[in-house]
Amino acid sequence: MSASVEPILTAEERHLQSLIYGLIISTGILSMIVCSLRLYTRAFVIKNFGMDDIAVCVALVITQAFNGLGVAVVYYGEGIHFNKVSAENRAIWLKLYYVAMCLYLYASLSVKVSLLLFLRRIFIKRWMNALTIGMIVFQVLFSVSGSFVLAFQCDPVRGAYDLTVANPKCYSQYKLFQITLYQAVLIFVCDVIILIAPLVILCGLQMPTRKIIALMAIFGSGIIACISPVVRFSTLDYLRHGTTDLTYDSASSLYWMAIEFNLGLVAGSLSSLRALSVFRRFGSSANSRDKGSTGNKSHELLNMNGSEPRNTRERKRGLGMGTTILQDSVNESQEHIIYEPKNDHGQREARF
Repeated sequence: MSASVEPILTAEERHLQSLIYGLIISTGILSMIVCSLRLYTRAFVIKNFGMDDIAVCVALVITQAFNGLGVAVVYYGEGIHFNKVSAENRAIWLKLYYVAMCLYLYASLSVKVSLLLFLRRIFIKRWMNALTIGMIVFQVLFSVSGSFVLAFQCDPVRGAYDLTVANPKCYSQYKLFQITLYQAVLIFVCDVIILIAPLVILCGLQMPTRKIIALMAIFGSGIIACISPVVRFSTLDYLRHGTTDLTYDSASSLYWMAIEFNLGLVAGSLSSLRALSVFRRFGSSANSRDKGSTGNKSHELLNMNGSEPRNTRERKRGLGMGTTILQDSVNESQEHIIYEPKNDHGQREARF
């Protein structure tokens, strides 16, 4: 017999599939470019490759794997009404959908860990260190346990993706809705904490207003990634009300997950790009006024308590991951945030 005939898609189905392809591929390419530039900058320009950069490498691999999985899910029927998908493609689609369901928490975990390690390196404050470590531990436990619950949603496990299994005992769709909504809420709360924590510190810095605004814009770019879990709340209605058209109704949830992961990586890497000459040119005219009064010395910052500025030539040992950013030096190759003093004579630093 001949191969199964391709289904005739409606304009709405073609549009939805094109939208999913476009969003997954475009945000995936964006994250690849930005993260590659960030890793190049850290390895070859600043020459200070830290733990957060290694975490970005891991997160980029996992996120791109999720993007590829998303593209495959669409290829085998996502965005098409279930009754139009051939039996062969349904079998493959269900397996891919199951893998995506089990993988998405690990993709989220990898992105969150890279962001938290980045914040830990940049902002050398005791409460920030405690916050980031606590959140990393929580994220690991949450992701492993959450993925375990989703992986074993049926007894036998194959019943989650194999329609030939007779009478499997599975969670109801409403139970899956409750689980995924609970996970989405916790992911959103963690995103908000990661977004707000650096902004709180930046508001207390004694720096030129223009620079503080620029830094807040860079670190605040993660708000786009924070919006994704909120929007995804509404995309879970197909589970709450139950559906027999899973390939079509789950489409929007898929691309919002891809947006969340890819833009999370982008937001965490943007500030590292300032060391590249192409990005320094944009701020050269604005920074020239600051440098005019300092001659050949680095632009100095006051600490959070308003004490005298520290000579930027003095160096103290940081976290072992390198030293901190956000203050322009003469050649603008690195920046610094000066934070919590260790004693009366010095302060800890970390390089960006």
